[in-house]
Amino acid sequence: MLKTFFESGLAVLYSVSFCLLLAACNDSSHQTIADNAEGFPELSQLVAFSSNANSSHLACAQHYRESCLLEQFPPLGVEKNTPLMISDIEQRLFVSHPWMAERFLSVLTTSPSSLLPLFRSVSAIVIADDVRPSFYSANTATIYIDPRYSAGDEEEWLTIVPKDDFRDQYQVNVSFLCGSPKRRQCRHPSRSVDQRYFFRLVIIPLVTIEQLPNLALFRLLVHELAHANDLLPPSVLSSLSPKRTIYQNITATTPLNQSLYEQLPLQDALLFNVADVLYQGASPSDAVSELTAAQAGAHFETEGASDLYSYSNRREDLAMLFQSYMMHEHWGLQDQFLFLSQNEQMTEGCERYSVEWGQTGRMFDPLVYERMILVAEALLEIELSVRFTVVLEATPIPSGTSWCEIINSIKG
Repeated sequence: MLKTFFESGLAVLYSVSFCLLLAACNDSSHQTIADNAEGFPELSQLVAFSSNANSSHLACAQHYRESCLLEQFPPLGVEKNTPLMISDIEQRLFVSHPWMAERFLSVLTTSPSSLLPLFRSVSAIVIADDVRPSFYSANTATIYIDPRYSAGDEEEWLTIVPKDDFRDQYQVNVSFLCGSPKRRQCRHPSRSVDQRYFFRLVIIPLVTIEQLPNLALFRLLVHELAHANDLLPPSVLSSLSPKRTIYQNITATTPLNQSLYEQLPLQDALLFNVADVLYQGASPSDAVSELTAAQAGAHFETEGASDLYSYSNRREDLAMLFQSYMMHEHWGLQDQFLFLSQNEQMTEGCERYSVEWGQTGRMFDPLVYERMILVAEALLEIELSVRFTVVLEATPIPSGTSWCEIINSIKG
């Protein structure tokens, strides 16, 4: 049953809002996270994967409601000023089960060399059975990974604590696609009060079943690494104060997303409101409740967001742009974003959903592309103008295209 989705022949990754930057601050030393914050992990089974790991580093990573002094838990680029090796990252890897570390390290081994420098801004990587959703914490400069993105067989799945993403409760008044935590299948767009939908997927050509867990983990990892480098750019690592907490150092640093928004900001107020409902649990306004799929697509088309999630906050906007770049650059993948409507006369079957607005290769829309390259250059510290002399085009998906047609086109 666990392999149903993969064996169906649908070589597709569905976009889940899988990262969360912990927020809500009330003092200058750490982010305040309520003890009863729904969904946040206990990390009770967490251990160091490497025998050379520092026990104090484990304690700092595990107690993410507090923020250690930077000298106690320095980002890798503070501790080491030479190019990072996978062995350096392994010493900051903490997991609840060995297979999680093994899968993570296999991804690093097969990843492009441009990935390793991004770990300079990271203090640790945590992969644990009760992490859901994945997130980056500014308290610890640590990435916390949901193991569902890398589990490859039933034995591994059974080690994961079954729990829902706590944000699912926010989506009662809008709709989206999410993955089943047990079967790795994805549901069709869920029914909402106003019966309008949006949907995002990534077309994956020539990817084997065995490659999918590594690909999914890579996709998640570049997203979270974007957060880490956004808030602690490598250029500031040498000037951080060892006697201040990690969080104090982060709040004293100008994030990279500020430059993005000074040059090419997103501005559509309605889509920001939609994102507040979807990802923050805000009550929908009349304008959001009455928004049709076609109208949402028309708003989305006129700005440079790669994803609707980009409207949740500036950090996610930057991370989604970088994710799109890295997935295309290293896997040749293109995003496909759809706004769907439902035929009320039909209760089941893929024909009941039809496209009201859609694009394949969203990152190649000129508005998105310019912002994506700006972000990629900032995070990778390289000049991309020569490498991108030929730009692909975003391809519209005709209005009225059925969900069945989308599925069949992916099956090829």
